[in-house]
Amino acid sequence: MSSLKWLLSLPLAFLFRALLRHPKYLAVIPLIVPGALLKRIGGKSRCLGYGYHLLQNDDPEGAWRWLRLALQIGRPSIDDYLLGANCLYNGLGRFNDAMALLAQSNKDGESDIKTLGLENVTTRVLDSIWVRHIGHCAQLDYVIKLGILEGRSKDDTILYVPPGTKVANPYLLGLISEHIRVVRRPEDLPFDEAAVQPLHYDLLGPRLPDGTTAYIWDIGGETYNRWHAAARRPLLTLPRETADRGFEALARAGMPGDGWFVALHVREGKWNGKSAGLHGILNADIATYTDAIKAVTDRGGWVIRMGDPDMTRLPDMPRVFDYCHSDLRSDWMDVFIASQCRFMIGTSSGPAYLPTLFGVPSVLTNWWPPAQPPWQNSDIFVPKALKRAKDGGYLTLGETLREPVSFCHSFNYLAKLGLLVEDNDADTIRCAVTEMLERLEGTAKPDPDVARLREKAANIYQTHAVFCMSQLSAEYLSRHRELIV
Repeated sequence: MSSLKWLLSLPLAFLFRALLRHPKYLAVIPLIVPGALLKRIGGKSRCLGYGYHLLQNDDPEGAWRWLRLALQIGRPSIDDYLLGANCLYNGLGRFNDAMALLAQSNKDGESDIKTLGLENVTTRVLDSIWVRHIGHCAQLDYVIKLGILEGRSKDDTILYVPPGTKVANPYLLGLISEHIRVVRRPEDLPFDEAAVQPLHYDLLGPRLPDGTTAYIWDIGGETYNRWHAAARRPLLTLPRETADRGFEALARAGMPGDGWFVALHVREGKWNGKSAGLHGILNADIATYTDAIKAVTDRGGWVIRMGDPDMTRLPDMPRVFDYCHSDLRSDWMDVFIASQCRFMIGTSSGPAYLPTLFGVPSVLTNWWPPAQPPWQNSDIFVPKALKRAKDGGYLTLGETLREPVSFCHSFNYLAKLGLLVEDNDADTIRCAVTEMLERLEGTAKPDPDVARLREKAANIYQTHAVFCMSQLSAEYLSRHRELIV
């Protein structure tokens, strides 16, 4: 580095640290400072850090400027590729570019496998990212079912959970470990620990046996379709002793022994405990669920609200237990509620994937993004809507399934495209819940018009190569029939 650049590097490093408190200024630095200098000053770790910071502050354009620099410094790690891919498709809606990054990551892994002499290893290896969040852990359901459909034994798939790994729900992992080989110590691996990453089956873009890279939603959807077509049973059954303990806990909370309940989880996530961040688009207002709650309780059911203690408290309502603000919260109780409810009312968040493990249906509301509709054929869902700020008109279903809006999570980037995201209103949510109640009660009446609209929607999803086995709610279809094109 020249003496001038060395002198510049010290004040710039201090400046960048200060600018973390002012992301909009940090985002323009790569536009005015040569990239070569930024890479020398910051190095990979700082470029990644600035990119991550901007991405979580919902500035995916600024984030990509830094992350692109980071990916040019040395050989990217799997985590580097993953962060870059998330910025591209979650932030900027550039799904195809994101998949190209994940494919390159898998290509690097193949090269390492050859260097390590492990070309003949057929074991499917899952790294610890699969257990850090409850939704990821629940998605092991499709991986295990895929292995069963392929004829794999339990030991043919390894989940590596080394010491110190954060496990989101240890009880759930214990149930899943009955169907997969969980390895917790490096010495128990059938190969050197250094081989885990090259061999790993990626969370977002897994490498298939033929060397191609798939997307989780495609391979997961195909797996569930095959599983359903074969009329196979759910993967998990809750142990009787856990079910008994759970119902005893609910009895102490006031639910009678012969009572039934519906689980409720409405995302209110904050990436740093203060602001919603990039994934705030997945959040919803719990107040808009009051009518849906009443639809359940008016039928004699209870509603058990899941989540964490930082969530908005529910007002006092008959037969409603705000479990997330109770001292009953535990890993096993979370699994009990999701597995023993009549159905779940959920949003695009981790707990929404739990019922699937036990064959329990869901009503999935405020769903996002458009090109990732829920997997299960037993589910009813209602997506968020996209409106044009200019004239207030809605995008059609087909328009929402195309880049850049199909996978985009960024409020700010969508706004730059002239688009606004509209949450489901209270009546839409209530109608979807009532539809599920009537379906399970056996009182639902066939509606040929809705059936035609559902078939039309299914064809649109198929045309855009989007897997969708779940059903759009009848009220949503009837209200927005002109958008089903």
